[in-house]
Amino acid sequence: MHHRAMIESVTGRTPERKKSRIPAKLDWWQSTTGAILAGFIVFHMLFTSTILMGPAVFDWVVKQSEGAFLFGEAMPVMTLVVTLFIFTVFIGHAFLAMRKFPASYRQLLVFWQHRKMMKHSDTSLWMVQYITGFALFFLGGAHLIVILSSYDSISAVNAATRFTAGGMGLFYLILLVAMVSHGAIGVYRLVVKWVPFDHATPKARRAAVAQVKRTVLGVFVGLGLMAFLADLAYMQYGKSLAKNSAHLISFESK
Repeated sequence: MHHRAMIESVTGRTPERKKSRIPAKLDWWQSTTGAILAGFIVFHMLFTSTILMGPAVFDWVVKQSEGAFLFGEAMPVMTLVVTLFIFTVFIGHAFLAMRKFPASYRQLLVFWQHRKMMKHSDTSLWMVQYITGFALFFLGGAHLIVILSSYDSISAVNAATRFTAGGMGLFYLILLVAMVSHGAIGVYRLVVKWVPFDHATPKARRAAVAQVKRTVLGVFVGLGLMAFLADLAYMQYGKSLAKNSAHLISFESK
């Protein structure tokens, strides 16, 4: 039964030469996991950007997200559960998406030639999504592992320290660019794929699709810029912590 499903997922047909439903089901799961991750990306950028309102606000938001508003005290295990769920969805989405990646240099070359010949913007966007998706498999996976290993010690101080003393500034910048690019293109493709555009003329439909593209890209770019400013705020806070720590050590040694 397992081998049958594998064959159908690759060929798109059953052993009886009938059209298989498995590729469509895998597409649905890929879209569903992608939608979950896109929602998480939006929430995560809003969450981390609370540092712009001050370290105390960020720490308060962390406590609330850990259930303080519900249980009266923070329960970091909630962060662990959510992160494990997102990590599972992340791995599942990655393997589902890999079905459509070029499997060889020859396939990649054919796609690249078609992209140049067609000069179609959505085809180029898919290429960006392919590259950023490959990068996110490693960058996003590493970030989730960091969260899993420190789920009970999330704070503005620890986050800022990772940016400065941990030397993670460049890592988070690359992660942010890849995440925003991949998420924006993914959401746009989800809308185009699953939302019906019932317009009177093809021109009206193209205009509606173009508007969706501009809106989705605009929202993600805006959130990305806010998250970038937040990264700068973490770095600035981390530097001030290091400076104050050095000053305190110097004072105590006198």
